[in-house]
Amino acid sequence: MTNKKLLFSAVLVIIACFFNRVIAQNLGVHPTTLEFTLTNSQSETQVINLSNGSTKKVQFKLYMNDWNRDSLGGHIYYEPNTQASSCSPWITLSRNFVELEPGASTTVNVKMQVPDAADATSKMKWSMLFIETVQEQNAQANKGSAATVNNLLRVGVHIYQTPPSLTKKQMKVISLSPIPNATNLYQVYCQNVGDIMLECKAYIELTSLADGKKIKLDAVEFPTFPAQKRYVIFQLPLNLPKGKYSALAVIDAGEDLSLEAVETNIEIK
Repeated sequence: MTNKKLLFSAVLVIIACFFNRVIAQNLGVHPTTLEFTLTNSQSETQVINLSNGSTKKVQFKLYMNDWNRDSLGGHIYYEPNTQASSCSPWITLSRNFVELEPGASTTVNVKMQVPDAADATSKMKWSMLFIETVQEQNAQANKGSAATVNNLLRVGVHIYQTPPSLTKKQMKVISLSPIPNATNLYQVYCQNVGDIMLECKAYIELTSLADGKKIKLDAVEFPTFPAQKRYVIFQLPLNLPKGKYSALAVIDAGEDLSLEAVETNIEIK
């Protein structure tokens, strides 16, 4: 039987949602979020800084993807220019391939050009710029069955385009309910009904109906796109005394917005 050499490629994906810089496996990327506020026919160029802190030469490829968040906040990726929210076709990179010697650094220009069309600035747009290491393959003599694993690194840079004409900010809390077939797990269901992305904070406050004692659960921070519906999961304390409680779920979407809340009664048995 002829021996075959198998080749596998593993990609580690890092999406930086709340940090302005990523340093992973000696790949430095700064910043990791680009925010544009352009109107029709306007353009702007921003700069991404790349650095190689390793002892080996590293190659990167750069490319665009569309993406969205699911109802639990997970990232879903799509081919560029396939989603209604995409700004991928408006992006031009100064280069799509970079090679860095050990200790070297460089920059890549990211230019956004908004079309001169009425619907181009009617909604917020977003895309993802991926910066991915490339593994050079060297042919080796076949010495029997073998498997080679290439550990690649991919860093995602968020790109947001928020037209200045969009100003409506509003978060709506829809419900607070137990998660079926789960013990002491509750979900807050909410929706961004505004025009721009919101950075939100949710928490639950429990009040014992027996003695009035209050317990506030740790807050959960999360972003939401316009029109996005979101479930925020909370685990009640394992040592919570049995009894009936008033549960108040609160969404804080920023200092300039009123708190949104929903209340229900629950029983711990």
